[in-house]
Amino acid sequence: MEPFRAGFVAIVGLPNVGKSTLLNLLLGQKIAITSPRPQTTRNRILGVRNLERGQLVLVDTPGLHRPGGRGRTELNKFMMDQALSAIGEVDAVLVLVEAPSPDEVKRLEHGAYKIGAAHDTLLAALAEAKKPALLAVNKIDLLHKKNFLLPVMEAWAKAHPFRAVLPISALRQQGVDELLREVTALLPEGERLFPEEMVTDRAERWLAAEMVREQVFVLTRAEVPYAVAVTVDSFAERAAPGQADGRRMDVVIDATIHVEKEAQKRILVGGGGRMVREIGSRARHEIGRLLDCEVHLKLFVRVDPGWSQDARALKELGYE
Repeated sequence: MEPFRAGFVAIVGLPNVGKSTLLNLLLGQKIAITSPRPQTTRNRILGVRNLERGQLVLVDTPGLHRPGGRGRTELNKFMMDQALSAIGEVDAVLVLVEAPSPDEVKRLEHGAYKIGAAHDTLLAALAEAKKPALLAVNKIDLLHKKNFLLPVMEAWAKAHPFRAVLPISALRQQGVDELLREVTALLPEGERLFPEEMVTDRAERWLAAEMVREQVFVLTRAEVPYAVAVTVDSFAERAAPGQADGRRMDVVIDATIHVEKEAQKRILVGGGGRMVREIGSRARHEIGRLLDCEVHLKLFVRVDPGWSQDARALKELGYE
């Protein structure tokens, strides 16, 4: 019989490569928010996947990006610290990269594949940490010419001693079983680290705030999503009448959307309050799916000038 293995696995990569989508898929439920915009994930998110002969403690991380320079904030530095420190603290690392884009495919037709400079920080962190690592090439469902996967996989295999380099599609659930087997093999032998019924270490009120922020990312444009933080002011559960087991009937949530400028507040509120109502409606649906009960959500939009550049404000808004 195979030994039981358990350990922490960091999921790392550039923004928008599908890390949070993969985490949700592996867990079988949504705990990490997703959007087409880069840098949607800001904090580490821990999720637990139980297998017959293993327990994977998956750590989703913010996308690796340039933390300094024009337009960068203390929030950007916080996000990079969250991602890079995770690599040194886990038992194994799962690196996620994208299959070649149409433009990269055109270049591949005329030459070899080259790993971009954007990955230099990641490769340096992997070399320093010396942790067992696996690489997955995601979004292969978007690649029409599958023969171009080979030069990409060969280039990454030369860049770092990965235990395996696998093609997957988190969206289409392709290659996921093999990925689970390979990741589990990287972990040390040992007992479960968390109870089987545990899915994440994040509190429900934190997840609720994230799902409000997700809808801001989905529904607004330009700089607005990146200037937004969400806090939950109150989270009250109400038990169903006559239920001896205390099963909740619904949850009443009051939350604040923090922005940095009055103009951003006007956009979020919208004409006649239409935008904030739409954000609330969509977020309420997502939170209800998570909590498996009816949700009543009230949103308030507040201006906190320069919060993303203020270390103290970051801590107050949950970025610590």
